[in-house]
Amino acid sequence: MQFDRSETSLETLFVLVSLFLILLIGATPWWVDLYQTGSFFQTRKDLFANIASTSLNLVMVFLLIYLFTQRTKLQQTRTMELQRLSMTDHLTEIYNARFFHHRLGKEVERAKRQKEVFSLLFLDIDGFKRYNDSYGHTAGDSVLKEAGQIILRMIREGVDCGARYGGDEFSVILIDTDLEAAMEIGERIRLAFHQHRNGNISLSMGVAVFKRGDTPERLLKRADDAMYRAKRKGGNRIESESGWTYSRYDKTA
Repeated sequence: MQFDRSETSLETLFVLVSLFLILLIGATPWWVDLYQTGSFFQTRKDLFANIASTSLNLVMVFLLIYLFTQRTKLQQTRTMELQRLSMTDHLTEIYNARFFHHRLGKEVERAKRQKEVFSLLFLDIDGFKRYNDSYGHTAGDSVLKEAGQIILRMIREGVDCGARYGGDEFSVILIDTDLEAAMEIGERIRLAFHQHRNGNISLSMGVAVFKRGDTPERLLKRADDAMYRAKRKGGNRIESESGWTYSRYDKTA
């Protein structure tokens, strides 16, 4: 969302015209005296009257400038908040699917231009529907929030991108990260979530690495396919697009 420039321009014009009129009206006793007598001040009484009038008008000028500045700041704050809400999942307070797709497209284009590597994690909470049905939506929402916050803690703020893809699925873009490093980060996420939930619920995860000629859809499909292979093998594990299961995986962890 952006400012309406025409509206902002009209407001600026209004302020400038208002300032001009205030100064013109405030200076009226002076230029009338100058026109009629050739002198700004005829008497001491005129001097004090003009000082008082000018002071009052200066206060009005500063007040108008202050109000205009505060209104502009408020509008900017409101715009930034609307932008934040438009790209944030309201429940987990991490990025939403809309922003994720936007960011993934940008990273694919960047990787093609600069010949750099990045990885994609696709996560699903094992048995979430059963857990949600058994313990209720409030408990299910808590699980989703915990997953989102654990993801944020394990990735680099301002560099990587963690998002709720939809339902109980999450996605993570890992910048300048190869397959082995991505698997290690995924394992930290899996282990932290598993331990936090005391083993009663877990994550399955697929990992794919950007390849030359990839589109966002192809990359996402490979990560999604790897995630479903992890689930078919019993869940609570990480699978790469090539079928590699993370070597440090411990079924008891």
